[in-house]
Amino acid sequence: MMDPTIIGALIIGIPALLIAYIAFWGRQRSIFWFVLALVVAGLGYLGSTGALADIANLILGSAPTQTPVITPAP
Repeated sequence: MMDPTIIGALIIGIPALLIAYIAFWGRQRSIFWFVLALVVAGLGYLGSTGALADIANLILGSAPTQTPVITPAP
């Protein structure tokens, strides 16, 4: 199976690029390239913080539904 970080990047990146392509490719191509750079920078940030793996695990259903509660020792 693929790495969750790559899957998360595809989940976030493909719709963002599709929307940017529809909105800007035919009219203002330079703005499309700028949006592309912003999407890449955003995906890099999300990847470095681990959020892409969290998104992929949430979408694929392999993430825990609740965070475990840690009880302090007496």
